Parts: sequence; C-alpha cells; structure tokens
Amino acid sequence: MDIERLRAFIAVADHCHFSQAAEQLHITQPGLTKRIRALEHTLGGTLFDRDRQPICVTQLGRHLLPVAQRLVRDADAFLLEARRRVAGEAGTLAIGFGLSTITLAPRIISRFRSIVPDVGVTMNDFSSREMIDRIRRDELDLGFVRFPVSSDLASVPLATDRLAIAAPADLELTNEGRLSELEKLKFVALRDERGPGLARQIREWCHAHAFHPRVIQQADDIQTVLALVAAGMGCAIVPASSASLLPGRLRLFLLPGDEAVWRVGAVWMATRTTGPLARATRLIQDWSEPDAAGAEIPFV
Repeated sequence: MDIERLRAFIAVADHCHFSQAAEQLHITQPGLTKRIRALEHTLGGTLFDRDRQPICVTQLGRHLLPVAQRLVRDADAFLLEARRRVAGEAGTLAIGFGLSTITLAPRIISRFRSIVPDVGVTMNDFSSREMIDRIRRDELDLGFVRFPVSSDLASVPLATDRLAIAAPADLELTNEGRLSELEKLKFVALRDERGPGLARQIREWCHAHAFHPRVIQQADDIQTVLALVAAGMGCAIVPASSASLLPGRLRLFLLPGDEAVWRVGAVWMATRTTGPLARATRLIQDWSEPDAAGAEIPFV
C-alpha cells in the first residue's frame, strides 16, 4: 500500500476540497487527483462523491478513513524511529570494559549518555581477549581494551597506563632502595583469571627486574585489592590509573621500565558505521585523556 496515496485520501477527506488538499500536501491538483484515482483503482471502489459540492466521503471512504489514518501514523512513527536509530539517537549499545579501563570507560560512557539519553546502554566486565571475541561475534558493540589489537578492527588509543606499587598511606620508605624495601613486604593480588592481561604484565615486569613479591592474599576485584592495601594488609602491584578508586587512602609508586607500560583504548567492528555505535565512536575519537603513566607520582 502506497502511504502517499493514503495521505492524499486523508487530506481530501479533511478539507472536502481537492485544491486545498493539494496545497497542504505541496503537490499539484492533477497530481493529487492521480493519487486518489490510483488508490480507488487498487481498492476497487470510490472514496469520494465528486458530484456534490463540497465533495463528500463515500460510505466506503468513511469506513476506511480511520484505518488509513492509523496506517499513516504508524508509517510516520516507523520512519521517525528508523531515522533516530540511524542517527544514533535511539537504540541500544552493549559495551565491555576491563580492569585496565575500569575508570576510563565509565567517564566516557557517562558523557555519551548525557548527549543521547534515549540510547539504552549495558556495560559488562570482560577480559580484553573476550571483548574482542564478542565484538567479532556481534555480541558486543564496543570494547575498552588493552592494546595492541588486530588490524581488522577499528580502534582508538586513549591513554597510557603503568604498573605501580600501591602501599598503605602510613608506610615510610627511604629515598634510596625503595624497590628492595618494598620487595620485603607482604603483597595482596588480584586473581589471575580476573585480570589475565594485568597478571601477564606483572609477571613480565617482575621477571625483567628480578622482583619477587610475597603474595599472602588474593581478591576477585581491584577495589578489594586496594581496600586491603589501605587497611594495611600489604602492598599490591596495580595499574596506576586504579588509584583513583581509593583517593587519599594509599601511596603509589610507579614502576620503572618499558615492561611496566601499556596503552588502552576503544575497539569496534570497522563495518559498523551508523547508529548509536557511530555516535559513541565520534565522541571517543574526540576524547582527551591524561595518561596515568605521566601522573605526578614518584618512581620507586
């Protein structure tokens, strides 16, 4: 069914006048007449009694008018919803984040939701590898991951992070030999399966620097690890960016060496160029994030 023919039918029925209806629709009167006749031919009956002035809607027309009005309203609603989704003003966005982006991702998504509040957003915690697998399976729209990532995916690097040792706020160290002093203390750690990328980075750094932390307790999330440190249970090797989760309740010492540094950013399927994802990636590409690796924190 041609929606424009139904619009013509409704306009003529409203005005009971072809020229006025044509003016409302911004078409010529012959063009309007053509649409009405085409609709009547499709229906197999007349919609207007043209022998009376003003013209009148026939019994068939009176019966079909509410149906035509409903169809046009539905078509307009469909078109509006489709345009809003293509423009990224409506729809849903499934987002993944990990330990390395636990503070970065919420800031970006909070900004996104303030701009497009009608987009439904879900956020879940995954490892970087799982996020990339889910993006490729179309189970996730956007992931905030550790770099590097495969070249078949679109990506934007957002910040540099660095390993640091979190220590209780009241811990006193000499200016020299901090690293050797810290090695003698007890450590708490995140379970490897909860942060495989971080665990691998810590192992590589410890191997390169012959550092052997004595781990006495493990936890399932970074907030608990930091809380245990703040409570004096021990030190922990953590991303420098995570210190903002417990501001003022612990001391942080950046670890030296290239093995301590990594990049984080956003990743998505390059073929996805419309909808809420496109709106989010435009925001991400304009995002400016201070590097935790360059924070005003002393090195050990």
